[in-house]
Amino acid sequence: MFSLILKRRILPILILSLSIFIFSCKDDPLEPKLDHFEAEGIVFYQSGIKVAEIFRGVTQDTLFAQVGQTSVHFEVKFFDSSKNEMDPPDHTKQPFAWEIQDTSIVGIWQHPGEEGSYEFHLVGKQLGVTNIEFFIMHEGHADFRSGIIPVKVIN
Repeated sequence: MFSLILKRRILPILILSLSIFIFSCKDDPLEPKLDHFEAEGIVFYQSGIKVAEIFRGVTQDTLFAQVGQTSVHFEVKFFDSSKNEMDPPDHTKQPFAWEIQDTSIVGIWQHPGEEGSYEFHLVGKQLGVTNIEFFIMHEGHADFRSGIIPVKVIN
């Protein structure tokens, strides 16, 4: 009796599960292989001067913007696991993205044609403090999440 139940119910489920696993884990030979960018932190520069950093989701820094103004551009580099700085990946393959907690306080602007690049400007909308999290995107998901960094808009 047990062997009949095994053959009719459990065995087909096991075979289906195993085949889904095998075929979903196979590399597509027609798709170019793109390594994931391995970063553990992010560094922000303005005019070549380091203004903030976040490593493994921890920061003591704050980004600043002025109300009613667009900031000088921020350039982004990343930290590896040993906190060595490294250049960002190719933004056409792994674009830069962000999530702003309160978009009524601050926004981000990028030059037309440079959307997704690793340079941006903060746009101060009103006095206040909010948070931003930055991402390196890859095929619709985040390969890297910076952790939350505060942004303060001042006069």
